[in-house]
Amino acid sequence: MPQKSLIEFVQSACDYDPTEDLIPFVADGVLVGWVKPGFAEKLKDWPDVFIVRPRGVSLSSDYANCQQRTAALGDVTESLAVEGVLSGWRDELITVSETFHSEPIFHIERSASRYFGLLSYAAHLNGLTVRDGVPLVWIARRSRTKAIDPDRLDNLVGGCISRGATPLQTLHKECWEEAGIGADLAASARAAGAVGLCYQVEEGVHRELVFVHDLFLPPDFEPKNQDGEVSAFMSLAVGDVIARVEAMSSHGEFTVDSAIVMVDYLIRRGFLSSERNDYIELLRSIKP
Repeated sequence: MPQKSLIEFVQSACDYDPTEDLIPFVADGVLVGWVKPGFAEKLKDWPDVFIVRPRGVSLSSDYANCQQRTAALGDVTESLAVEGVLSGWRDELITVSETFHSEPIFHIERSASRYFGLLSYAAHLNGLTVRDGVPLVWIARRSRTKAIDPDRLDNLVGGCISRGATPLQTLHKECWEEAGIGADLAASARAAGAVGLCYQVEEGVHRELVFVHDLFLPPDFEPKNQDGEVSAFMSLAVGDVIARVEAMSSHGEFTVDSAIVMVDYLIRRGFLSSERNDYIELLRSIKP
């Protein structure tokens, strides 16, 4: 089987069209997600909460505010978890809204996001340094006990934005927990845009917007994990990073989201240049 190209991987990670396989999920008049037809059938067990039709699922209008919707969905997700339908419980709420800065429509258990096809948000950090004139990128290897993508390569720091948190608050918290980066050094991180992901998963669809940040670290800095979620760190030359990213379609080591963050970094810094035949397509695919 011929190896896929980088652009084919990027498009598979960012350009999935949920309308091909899934049905819409609407709450408070807003299209907030996409669900598998089989999962929609399961939601019929809660007729007071959901209106399930062949063309879509709606959250009942009886729940008139964020607090009521959150409570109703909390009961549903807890029941689904007990039944074994919903796996990977995080005991962490994420916010669902029309846009990132809009008023919350509801808050929901993080592990439910893929089943309901909800857009989640994250903050990631490219840890960068230079030694002997050679640019290097710090990479983390996820713990083997992680519920999702165990033992895969990741950006130096990354985390989901939980209910009530901002991208920077999330980033600074994760900087310490994942890499032992103190508050003063973390404050030097600079926003570098965002990337958008949308791809099929067994549960339904993974939809995510990642706020990207860059941090240039001292040459002698050594990351130290604090929360047990990272098993090892390595600093890779840019050429090595490019080779691993290019291999994502056939034997990828990175998580999907970290690979897209890496592609964004490599483009921004000119390591993947406009001389590539797929340059414009790469740009179009990764931007939300």
